Amino acid sequence: MKRKVLALTLAATLLSAAPVNGMTPIDFSGGALSGIVQDGDTLLVTDTYNKMIWRVENDTAVQAVGKIALQGLDGEPMGFYRDGKLDETLFMEPWGITAFLDGYAVTDAEANVVRYIDEKNVRTAAGSGKAGNADGIGVKVAFDRPTGLAADEDGNLYIADTGNGAIRKMNKKGKVTTVLSDLADPTGLCWADGALYVAETGRSRILRVENDQMEVVAGDSTYLADGEYEGGYTDGPAEKARFDHPQGLVVAEDGTIYIADTGNHAVRKLANGQVTTLISAGETPEAPVQPRGMLLQGNTLLVADLFTQNLLFLDTTEETVYLDIPNDAWYAEAVQKVTERGIVSGTGDGCFTPDAPVTRGMFAMMLSRLHQSVDGSAVIDGDADFADVPADAWFAPAVRWAADQRIIAGDNGNFLPNDGITREALAAILYRYAGGMGYDVSARANLNGFSDTEAVSPYAADAVSWAVSQGILAGSDGSLQPKSVASRAETAKMLVAFMDALEI
Repeated sequence: MKRKVLALTLAATLLSAAPVNGMTPIDFSGGALSGIVQDGDTLLVTDTYNKMIWRVENDTAVQAVGKIALQGLDGEPMGFYRDGKLDETLFMEPWGITAFLDGYAVTDAEANVVRYIDEKNVRTAAGSGKAGNADGIGVKVAFDRPTGLAADEDGNLYIADTGNGAIRKMNKKGKVTTVLSDLADPTGLCWADGALYVAETGRSRILRVENDQMEVVAGDSTYLADGEYEGGYTDGPAEKARFDHPQGLVVAEDGTIYIADTGNHAVRKLANGQVTTLISAGETPEAPVQPRGMLLQGNTLLVADLFTQNLLFLDTTEETVYLDIPNDAWYAEAVQKVTERGIVSGTGDGCFTPDAPVTRGMFAMMLSRLHQSVDGSAVIDGDADFADVPADAWFAPAVRWAADQRIIAGDNGNFLPNDGITREALAAILYRYAGGMGYDVSARANLNGFSDTEAVSPYAADAVSWAVSQGILAGSDGSLQPKSVASRAETAKMLVAFMDALEI
């Protein structure tokens, strides 16, 4: 049934500013956008600053439910709690919103209630208005800062009862029960393919709940004390990925999970067991800053941001297929993986140029990107100075970082950034990097079976032996070819083997 709600509209004007991610900035009156849901051909967006709900259509925002409240002494709109007609309703802190039954459910976090919007009115569906913890019906229910919402196909509403560390469920008759407890500040929720996905903000991880069984699908955090956990910023295998207090998520039809990594000012993606960064504040001056609510429309991901005062539109279309790489090429999968991790990019015009040589400057940049995918907070720069590395060269910060970390070395004050990197030099750099990161690099392989073992330089002997033992460096026709310059295809293959060996 198509919902016929929100007929009320009040005019709003557009800002005269530059487009943000391809979309004209919309006048949300300085709002802090939180939840987002589709309403036919329009969007409904909750605003925790202005304490109301916007309807967005054709790059224009109009006040749909509630109204911008009077300002307090601090200049911020004051929150109030009042049910009634759409234009008379007042909110304390509208947080999450989702389609529910024939209308919409909204959490009013500061008021400690869940409210329901139909075609003409807003009423309280559950909650006494006072913080507490009690199941039941109507005013007998007590929440403590309810936030995220999700509804299943059977008409059940799931509520992130953040202050109580619980997930509550309200059925079609309004009965509220507790389905999950002992969580750390759960917020964002999404129902997909028979399961509930939860952004457990306090522990910086993503959960999946099905048939009352909970599993952690991504995220690792460090316990500090008194129930507090420290997150981080790490791409890679789901079980080792680190987030910083994520507050929103959405699941695509193919099972890909998009995550609003609020504390890291980023949008992350979990697919095929790997977490990657889709976009971060460091990559664009516009957004995201404090992403929260998320909505998928085909290949477009919409993100509500608490700080940027606008919606962020992201294209999720995969662009890892290169025109010059056959699907059955021995390096095709490796190229896709390093591209998805943001370690290597194409050479232009949809090509990867797999046979092109990799220079020392290029590899320094690749390694720095790999390190940032492991530690998103790392600063890629340093004090090292080489006569042949201009300070403003595109690879200069990566070279300075790698030299300061003693991962790479120069030659008589030069770095030789335009020289091709040999297979043994590449192995030596990865060996030093792994050792510097604290990984065990003691394994060795017997190289006597290769015809050109004696061609390995003394400085690289241990590194090459280790790399062979880990499957990072493989021979060809019985030879190691240590002095051969590595191609882009070979480098992609070695980097993926390296990440697999270290499980990063």
